[in-house]
Amino acid sequence: MTEYSKIFELFLTSVNDYKIDKLYAEDQVDDGDRMETYLTPFLIKSIPTFDKCKKDLEDRDDTTRIFNQDLNTDEKVILSDLMVYEWLKSELNDIRQMRLRLTDDAFKSYAEANNMKEKSSLLNTMEESADKRIVRYSQKNLNFQEDFG
Repeated sequence: MTEYSKIFELFLTSVNDYKIDKLYAEDQVDDGDRMETYLTPFLIKSIPTFDKCKKDLEDRDDTTRIFNQDLNTDEKVILSDLMVYEWLKSELNDIRQMRLRLTDDAFKSYAEANNMKEKSSLLNTMEESADKRIVRYSQKNLNFQEDFG
């Protein structure tokens, strides 16, 4: 069995987000689980993308936040990378929503436009990186007898 928290730990090494930091701090004060509640949907959204996984990622309990499989390091890292991708998508969508609320002149400021461009570029880079990691994982775990025999 693998706890979601093991994947969340890897995810947190890749992102800096004031909202996540705030939830973590609040959880430390009252022993809550707001941060994990916030992160769980990013993990769930990442699972269908990792369709080459040799383990059954649908065999899990979202209430206790546990996969009923022992995930290896590669699998945990891939899921955390895919979580970063899903998180970045949500960040980029936040910027697009902001554009709807601001006047065109206000949104065209260099800082906001540059921020959105950089996040879009990072999103593409993360997607490519995750795809490469999945391909390497698939190649490493290829069993010709089982897969082609």
